[in-house]
Amino acid sequence: PALVPRGVAARLGLHDCAETTAHLRWLLQKLRLGQDVYLLGPAGPWRRWLALQAAELCRAEVEYCYVHRDLTEADLKQRRGIEGGSLVFHDAPAVRAAVHGRLLLLDGVEKAERNVLPTLNNLLENREMTLDDGRHLIGAERYDALRAEGLSDAALREEHGLVRVHEDFHVVALGLPVPPYRGRPLDP
Repeated sequence: PALVPRGVAARLGLHDCAETTAHLRWLLQKLRLGQDVYLLGPAGPWRRWLALQAAELCRAEVEYCYVHRDLTEADLKQRRGIEGGSLVFHDAPAVRAAVHGRLLLLDGVEKAERNVLPTLNNLLENREMTLDDGRHLIGAERYDALRAEGLSDAALREEHGLVRVHEDFHVVALGLPVPPYRGRPLDP
């Protein structure tokens, strides 16, 4: 509940505009169908505000990831740190969203470097990602198929290092048209 946006429409007055209402309706329909969304539009905060308002209406928790030209594949996955003299891995927003069934808001996708695009693509299309700590995110359907074959959750998790991507995980990517704005086309 702490990650669910609150008061976005009231603070910004977004509910007064017919065009915004039409875009919001379309976005809510896509999310209800379980589809990921790519919002393409001019520079400014409106795309982000629209996505946050949709999350508020759906009562969906949001993980935010700003994509910039220095973002690496490792930044999308996990951060390393030392706690008590031991190496620990902290999941990045994309991993937390996938595991906990949250809405991942990717802002500035057009700025992603070419080496990051395959990782994003694999997460979006297959719901898979190999993590630096040895775990492997796997789509809910594939995970459930393995369970149907008789493997237990413990065996999948501990022996194979598989983590089930929550079926409520969705992505809203925000981008600018390239050109006229600076950035890279998204086709890897």
